[in-house]
Amino acid sequence: MKIKLLLTFLIISFISLAQNQINSFYGSNGSIVSAVANPNTLNHGAGGVNQNWTFSGFVPLGNTTYTYVAPTTSESSTYPGTTNVIVSTSTLATGKMFTKAAGATISITGLDSAGLNINFNGGTGGSGNATLGAFPMVYPFTNTDNDVSGNYVYGTNSGTFSGTLTTTVDGYGVLNLPDYSYSGNVTRLKTVLSVTLYLSIFPVGTASQTTYAYYEPTDTSNNFKFRSLNTVVVAAVAGINQNDTTYEIGAMPILGNAQNTLQSVWIQNPVQNSININSSNTIDNATIYVTDLLGKTIYQAKNESINGTLEIPVSLTKGIYLITIENEKGSVTKKIVKS
Repeated sequence: MKIKLLLTFLIISFISLAQNQINSFYGSNGSIVSAVANPNTLNHGAGGVNQNWTFSGFVPLGNTTYTYVAPTTSESSTYPGTTNVIVSTSTLATGKMFTKAAGATISITGLDSAGLNINFNGGTGGSGNATLGAFPMVYPFTNTDNDVSGNYVYGTNSGTFSGTLTTTVDGYGVLNLPDYSYSGNVTRLKTVLSVTLYLSIFPVGTASQTTYAYYEPTDTSNNFKFRSLNTVVVAAVAGINQNDTTYEIGAMPILGNAQNTLQSVWIQNPVQNSININSSNTIDNATIYVTDLLGKTIYQAKNESINGTLEIPVSLTKGIYLITIENEKGSVTKKIVKS
């Protein structure tokens, strides 16, 4: 009887651990996520067991495709030790994360995107790489790499950096995304990269990046369900004071009613001195708003009809905007890119 009870306890414990873990750092090749904006600051909370996270109010900006490729000869030379390159491709930009898999242990060897290049090549033998830890990671996993270092280029600024990367599986519970009719049991992976920026031997600023990613342990694709990334860069000497947050939904559900004819709307980007609203369905009595990402209304029109293509004249400065089209059947919001 004691042996039977012990085996039962061990099996239950194993199942419990398996349900509260992050299986892999790599998702499925070719996965498509939805980039979204939110006018509100989301509160992720302190983590812990049996949490209930609810996030809503998202506005779609576009899609990003993630692919996994081997490094080129040049990339292997620039980022020594790299075994896998995660390539993110969207309508706005292409970025690369260079990673090293040493057995089950994953490290970041470099980052390359528009206007920013980070090479974790400090120290010797890859000691400057930003080490996340060994996967799978089970709650309450934690790992701190205190030897992160290397070189950076940010716009016209360049130098060296050093600091820490802390990786934690800091909670599990239920994730609710009501905009997407999603609710599921998830485990959360949190990473905090914190570095000091140097010019020669002199500190000139700081940079930090905090990521929260929510995974379903039973999802064999290993794709996150929701992810947020906050980047803060302060370098007074260079005139840099940046605080940006990006959000991604790990699938491409449609906001609102799938039967809504407004979902057929698409916008031809980039725009110039007018916006072409296209739809394969006839949309009547439409109210149209154009806003910036802070919610300020730039343009508004009422009682419009869209049958094929509707051109509206709008004078916009270079940047990203949102256009909302609504009538009695619902609403839809799309991204506008002014080049």
